[in-house]
Amino acid sequence: MDPWSRLFLLWLCASVMAVAGGGLSSSDEPRCRCGDELREPRCLPGQFYCVSPEMDPTTQSAVGCGKERRVRAPCFAAPNLTCCDSQCVFEQETPCRYVRGRRYNYLVAVALSLFLGMFGIDRFYLGYPALGLAKLCTLGFLFVGQLVDFLLILLQAVGPADRSDYFIPFYGPILREVNTTDPFLPVTDQMCA
Repeated sequence: MDPWSRLFLLWLCASVMAVAGGGLSSSDEPRCRCGDELREPRCLPGQFYCVSPEMDPTTQSAVGCGKERRVRAPCFAAPNLTCCDSQCVFEQETPCRYVRGRRYNYLVAVALSLFLGMFGIDRFYLGYPALGLAKLCTLGFLFVGQLVDFLLILLQAVGPADRSDYFIPFYGPILREVNTTDPFLPVTDQMCA
């Protein structure tokens, strides 16, 4: 066997071991609570299930969601499996929407940007008084700034100044980044038919 084949096989084995060993990133690693002690669970991904966090009906976000946009969700070992030497509960961090403090309504921000954006009212509403004053004095940067801000707010590229998320009804137009770390997801170069 030539050296290049050996190097390729070594790389292939290392890749398979990395994929098989890591379904979760280190920040998402579940912790198993057995008594008062937190330990690494002995359950593999797929051998446990997590319960969705409780939703707050007034903010439409998870209860306990903090500024770091993470909430701990309880996870349980699948039936007839043991974890941490017994049936127990883990806690796994899941992403959530942070809507605390003053709630900025997305639809109000879009309407203000569309109808009163030339006067900077949309930027005042979102907590950017300097940009609001600049738009007020220049008539929305001669209406070009109004159009740009309308598109940025509509696409949710500009959010509230306090770095919270917009208050959007549960089935509203929320834009989310979609990605996966699933190594077994089939990837093809073909267009969807």
